[in-house]
Formats: sequence, C-alpha cells, structure tokens
Amino acid sequence: MKVAVPENVRSSHDLAAGLFGQPGTWLTASIRTAVWAEARNAPACTLCRDRKQAISPYALKGKHDTCTQLPENIVEVVHRIKNDSGRLTKRWFDEQIEAGLSREEYIEILSLVATSIILDSYATAMGLPDYSIPSPQPGEPTKVLNPEVIDEGAWLPITKAEQTVEDHGLPNVPNIARAMGLVPSGMMHFFGTMRAHYSLSGDDFGISRSQIELIAARVSSHNECFY
Repeated sequence: MKVAVPENVRSSHDLAAGLFGQPGTWLTASIRTAVWAEARNAPACTLCRDRKQAISPYALKGKHDTCTQLPENIVEVVHRIKNDSGRLTKRWFDEQIEAGLSREEYIEILSLVATSIILDSYATAMGLPDYSIPSPQPGEPTKVLNPEVIDEGAWLPITKAEQTVEDHGLPNVPNIARAMGLVPSGMMHFFGTMRAHYSLSGDDFGISRSQIELIAARVSSHNECFY
C-alpha cells in the first residue's frame, strides 16, 4: 500500500537535504556533502562490522572502507556515530579532538550524520528513492562562535538556558538540544528535520501521545541510542 508523504515532512526534508550543499558554520559545503556520502557508505564498512561484533570496538585497529576523500579522523567520527554510537566513550571523543578535530567541527558532523539518518531511513521505510546529495556550493564557513554555552560537566559545553518545566512535564529546552549548543545551525538543521516527525507539542499524527512515546522509545532502544 502506498502511503502519502505529509507536506510538512516533504518540505522539511527538502530543506534539510539542500542545506548539506551549503557552507556550514565550521565545515565547507564539500565536506558537508561528503559526510552524507560517507554516512551512507558506513554500514558496508568491514572494520565497523568487525568492531560491532567485538566485545570492545577499541580492541580492533585498521582503516575504514571509505568512499570519500575525507580525512581519517572525520571518517572515524562519521562511521562510529552511524554504526556504533551506543559505545562511544569520553576517551574516544578526546582522541578525536587530539587528532585535530575541533569541538565545533565534531558537533557539526554529528548534526549532519544524524540528519542524514532521518532522511535516508524515512525514504527506505516509505519506499521512496534516496535524496540526491546536492552539489556543494561555493563559500567559506562562517566560523561564528556561540558565547551562550556553559560547562556543566558534559563532554562539551552546552547551551546556557533558563530551565522551566512545560505542560508535558519536561524542560522547555531539552538537554539533547542543549548538547549541540556550540553550533546552533547544526542544532537547527537536525531538529528542524526531526520536528516534522516528533515534537512535544502540536502533534497531529493520528495516534496518542502515549503511542508516540512507545514508538519513539522502541526505535531508540533498537538503535542503541546513547542518550
């Protein structure tokens, strides 16, 4: 049975796909589009497959099967987030930073991989063709720092926010959004895409809030969601 794609989903996905081809805050458009290509390639990586089956992914060394010219540290981040995010550690994160990746670049890569998962998973589930990865547009990253972040003991500084509890019983600014605070554009890219599928208010999905949360929790568990 063919299921119609809601217009708000279609428009949010079209916008999200196009943003990959634009220069970001910390990454060029060429790197951003390559990250999407690498995220699609990651499930076929032999090293990732072997690590996934190992008791510890850190016991196995080697090189990833890559389809891009991205630096090895970026390929490592893309593949681990895509394939084995439930076993990321602070030590691993620190190693990526020591290898030359800035904290801001890490957040932008994280946003791109997570957004690509939404776009590609939805297309697969609905039997739709994959989006074409857009051609990278010229221009340089803005490299605008966000001063509205604070250290609260997380791996990274997070968004400074006055926390109040909303009607749904959760903080008005979820910590999962605050965690991407170093790169607000990355946070907006991901959440702008996700919001068409899931939000804490204004849902019009034909199922109850309890059913929405049950599905969300089950999918998160299946995907070994670290958060």
